[in-house]
Amino acid sequence: MHTKFGHDHVRELIVGISEHRPAVIAAIALALAMPALAQTTPSSAAKPVQSAPGGASADASGSVLDEVVVTATRRETNLQTVGIAISAFSGQELVDLGVNQTTDLAAVTPGLQFSAPGGSPVAGLLAIRGVSQNDFAGHIEPANAFYVDQVYQPSNAASVQEFYDVNRVEVLKGPQGTLFGRNATGGLVHVITNQPTDQEEGFANLSGGSYGQVRFEGAIGGPITDGVSGRVAVLRDKSDGFVKNAIGPALLKDDTYAVRGQLRIAPNDRLTVLLEADTYIIEPVTTGGDYITGAYPGPDSLGLPLPQGSPTGFGYVPSGDPYRGSFDYPGRFARRVSSGAVHVTYNFSNDLSLSSITSYQRLHSEYSADNDFSPISFAIFDQNASARHLTEELRLSGASERNHWTAGLYFLRIDGSYLQAFAILPIATRPMETHSVDTKSYSMFGQNEFQLRDDLRVTAGFRGTRDHKDYEYQENCVGPACSALLAPGTIGTAGLVTDAHSETGWSGRLELDWQATQDTMFYASINHGYKAFNYNAGFVGHAPLDTFRFRGENLLAYEVGSKREFLERRARFNIAAFYYDYSDYQAFDQRGFNFTLFNTRAHMYGADAELTLRPLQGSMLKAGAAFLHTAVDDIPIANETLTRKAPQSPAFTFNASATQSVAIRSATLSATLEGNYTGDFYAQLTNAPVTLIPHGWLANAHISLATYGDRLSFEVSANNVFNKAKPAYAFDNSSPPLGATYNTYVRPRWLNAGVNYKF
Repeated sequence: MHTKFGHDHVRELIVGISEHRPAVIAAIALALAMPALAQTTPSSAAKPVQSAPGGASADASGSVLDEVVVTATRRETNLQTVGIAISAFSGQELVDLGVNQTTDLAAVTPGLQFSAPGGSPVAGLLAIRGVSQNDFAGHIEPANAFYVDQVYQPSNAASVQEFYDVNRVEVLKGPQGTLFGRNATGGLVHVITNQPTDQEEGFANLSGGSYGQVRFEGAIGGPITDGVSGRVAVLRDKSDGFVKNAIGPALLKDDTYAVRGQLRIAPNDRLTVLLEADTYIIEPVTTGGDYITGAYPGPDSLGLPLPQGSPTGFGYVPSGDPYRGSFDYPGRFARRVSSGAVHVTYNFSNDLSLSSITSYQRLHSEYSADNDFSPISFAIFDQNASARHLTEELRLSGASERNHWTAGLYFLRIDGSYLQAFAILPIATRPMETHSVDTKSYSMFGQNEFQLRDDLRVTAGFRGTRDHKDYEYQENCVGPACSALLAPGTIGTAGLVTDAHSETGWSGRLELDWQATQDTMFYASINHGYKAFNYNAGFVGHAPLDTFRFRGENLLAYEVGSKREFLERRARFNIAAFYYDYSDYQAFDQRGFNFTLFNTRAHMYGADAELTLRPLQGSMLKAGAAFLHTAVDDIPIANETLTRKAPQSPAFTFNASATQSVAIRSATLSATLEGNYTGDFYAQLTNAPVTLIPHGWLANAHISLATYGDRLSFEVSANNVFNKAKPAYAFDNSSPPLGATYNTYVRPRWLNAGVNYKF
């Protein structure tokens, strides 16, 4: 069904809501929360935290940096007193920096890479300090956890989403398994949305942009009755495809709807209940749109690029423009994620509280793309996922004069069914696999922060995890070339493959913090991270039958760092250095049709730093840098095993931004310019030359004029200001019959202008 959402609809919505605000909030929030109540049981309400814009100052005209409040320790704490490397951004700073969706975070966060290969958000490949998992199969959980409002999101597809009505985002680096648990081996990204308050508030933002974009974002919240408040937020974003198609519709369109409802019930000072429900829908849109170039396998079987203008293995000569092509099949992508959660917090006293967080989520995703990216009817790739996620966390927290402690239990259930297929049309052959993985995970955890003396604190934590998985895999190849694609002794030729397996793992933290002065802290920590075992499920089943299951990976991480404020709190500088030692590293090896995961060893080391400076009143400067070295051992290349660089691991990244605000009579004019540099990196573990992503710069800009007490603002933004055609990811498909490299590019220059009204 096609829905028009024009200016008249927006005006009517705002007027109607304003006239009947409490009733509208109550009705919508309750309607959205009811599915959650029907499917889950109570859980924990996080207190809303009003973090400062940009992790800096809540007042653009201020002269000092405000305290930044984060929840990295599962309680509200000053960023500068936490012995963890953290990048924190307020919702307003994300807007100013041009960070519109989760993948954009890589541009402003040292040590973070975040890609969506294939153009559409069918999967998010998240890497923190070189820790990643690049298998995009639907059942594979990332090595870096993704959270929304304290709820773990198991699917790699759900991690790619637009931001709307966001309070702040925290990126935690290094293993966080003790308190956050599930597969937070390299760190995590935590999105915290705005939550109901006891004040009536809201906003409406309408904008238009390049490629016919029309975007509306809005929220309204406030008190409904004594002890009850609510909030409703909506998003509607639609645009035409930015990859032009000479013989059909443009590719990589967007057609997104999202709505989130929250109801907060606080009958007394001890009990708080927060009901949340949300739906995020991407209607069927064209997809694919990678830029294909000719390549051939070298002596070691790894892809080498052919000169510009050379044909692919099936005879197609690319256009020379990554944003233009001829696609006989425009593809199709659709995704729906519906979630419900119940947060319950009960304070026995000021020093003892019990929290419960229960969530239920359903995900359905369909992806079908022209896999030869040409006018030739040669190949189509399909990937579908359907999964249900249930989580429950029970957490008891307490404090005394020298202690802050947390203990708890956690349960996760994932029931998922998945499909991958590749149709080779000229030979009428279609390898297709269906598989299911049902996961049950149980864990118990505890962490204690003990103040040895006023300036010295030690933190110790432990989590034990028990995972059980039931696995089924079935290859269903049809066509005359199946025997050439399927290899004996692999899961692809074994018929129905089933397995039931359990494994125990652990995470731990030992940390020492020294508050040398009021403004300077040093810390040192040893962390153990664990990521659960899983299964191979490639669409042609090349994984050996005797190793189709791979073990859980273990990461021992050493880190030292310092956090300092100086120049009378007008400057903040945080830096950390780390060394990671992996055992049973889960290596994803992709070569053409062969997708295989196996265990090996790896090590990584590096440093990252962030500087925030307010040189003058109304000015803000920020800069970040990351250095990284990675080595993954025993990767089979030709007839030997070699050490390779981890995927998505540039040796150097840098980002910087400058904001200036100027008062003009009764208005405030603000401008932000942001630039980011990413060094060379390989998109795939084999380090095939065709998967080398070259270094390059990107820049974003944002200008706003706010008036009427900052209630009304007019905004103009430009992402990728200089219109750089920059690759973001690449696949090596150099072997016959494809003879090509697939390159995913960042979006071209995108201009946007809009108006924002706060009420």
